[in-house]
Amino acid sequence: MGLWMLIWVLFVLPQMLMFVHGGISVQFKTGGPLYVALGETLVLEAVFIKNPDDIIDIVTWELEKGTMNVRISVNPNTDRISLEKEKNKTLLRIKNLSPKDMGTYKVTVTDSNGLQKQASIEVRKMDDPPKASAVLECNVDTSGVIQWDVPQFSWLVDGVPEINPTALLSNGSKLDISKVPGYNYTCVIRSSLGTSVASYLTAKHTEESKACRSSYSGLITVGVLLALGGFS
Repeated sequence: MGLWMLIWVLFVLPQMLMFVHGGISVQFKTGGPLYVALGETLVLEAVFIKNPDDIIDIVTWELEKGTMNVRISVNPNTDRISLEKEKNKTLLRIKNLSPKDMGTYKVTVTDSNGLQKQASIEVRKMDDPPKASAVLECNVDTSGVIQWDVPQFSWLVDGVPEINPTALLSNGSKLDISKVPGYNYTCVIRSSLGTSVASYLTAKHTEESKACRSSYSGLITVGVLLALGGFS
């Protein structure tokens, strides 16, 4: 019995412990490939999946570019690259991204039992930034009054009826003003309850408009609420 107990302690028990506490894995929070524009900041977040008793001792980052494999480290003389390790995740942050930073990033985690797991994500250069749009939204407040029909929306830009269908969103209740530049946007809502009109005035980039900005809130409501939907 003594010999079998010694074999159990020296060989079997360590293998069982590794099985129980070796269920670690790591994965990136965002899917890939990941696109980033030059000059911007890259943030890669890798999440640990492990048992509560498992401890991540070592986290290493590498950049693979073709046949090259470069270990990523922090330069104490600059804050361009930073590495962070928390209980359940690790972060790699690279500021002022350059072409040499493009490639496949690999993170390797090592637990207290010496077991390792890896995950990779490809980072590509974003050549053209996504197009932004400014959206005006026209809403009608019926104060709970029931009506039989659906309101119909129409828009005027600087007094001219808007005819660009690609600028109309949500059945016409929203207008993408980036596709119809102007200064005065007017929404007309017609329904069985009547007709309501609201206008949104943008300030012209002139000295005259600067003097008028204080007198305009940018939103004038007559019977309806016209709100700036924001930038995407």
